[in-house]
Amino acid sequence: MLRLSYRAKSRQKTVTLPNWAVGLMAAGSAALGIALFLVVSTLAVLLLPLVLIAGAVTAFIMRKRIEKLLKAAGIAQPAAGQPRRRPAKSRERDEIEDVEYRVVEEPAGKPSSESPRRGS
Repeated sequence: MLRLSYRAKSRQKTVTLPNWAVGLMAAGSAALGIALFLVVSTLAVLLLPLVLIAGAVTAFIMRKRIEKLLKAAGIAQPAAGQPRRRPAKSRERDEIEDVEYRVVEEPAGKPSSESPRRGS
C-alpha cells in the first residue's frame, strides 16, 4: 500500500491507496510516456524532410547573395574551371646563404675527451 500525505489549510491528512490503484497509476504514467514518445517521434519524422528542404533552399539562396556581395566588393572567387594561382613565395626564404659541415669520427677503442661519457 502507498500512503500519501498532503496538507490542506494546515491540516495534514494521510491517504492510503490500495495496490490496484498504485498499479493503475503506474500503467497510466507508462501509457502517457509511450504516447508522448510516439507523438514526438512522428513529428520528427514528418518535419525532418521539410527542415532539410528548407535548409537546402536557404543555403542556395544565401550562396547566390554572398557571391553577389563578394563580386561587388571585388573579392570574387575563381570559377570551377579556372586553376587557382598559388601565392608567390618570398625569395629571401628560398636562398641558402652559407652552409658548413664537419665529419667527426672517433677512434673505436678510446673515446675522446670531448665526447660525453656513457654508462655512469
